[in-house]
Amino acid sequence: MKVSSKKIEKALLDKALGYETKEVIEEYGLSGDEFVLQKRKTSTKTYPPDLSALQILLDRKEETDLFNLTDEQLEEEKIKLLNLLKETK
Repeated sequence: MKVSSKKIEKALLDKALGYETKEVIEEYGLSGDEFVLQKRKTSTKTYPPDLSALQILLDRKEETDLFNLTDEQLEEEKIKLLNLLKETK
């Protein structure tokens, strides 16, 4: 089973923001020679936002932003990070 990266992104986004699903439970019973629907129960499940999924999304966004930077922007980022390291020492 192949899963595309877009499906993974959507699933991660749903998990990070929270989502609802509908669930249908059907019970069948034997009536003569046939199975007949006896009960149908429909419910809605609510899943709250997940902070771990949100953190993954934020980390991935930062990574992709770095891939889109020009050489000059990367050099500026490098200098900024080196200065931050010097300040923390």
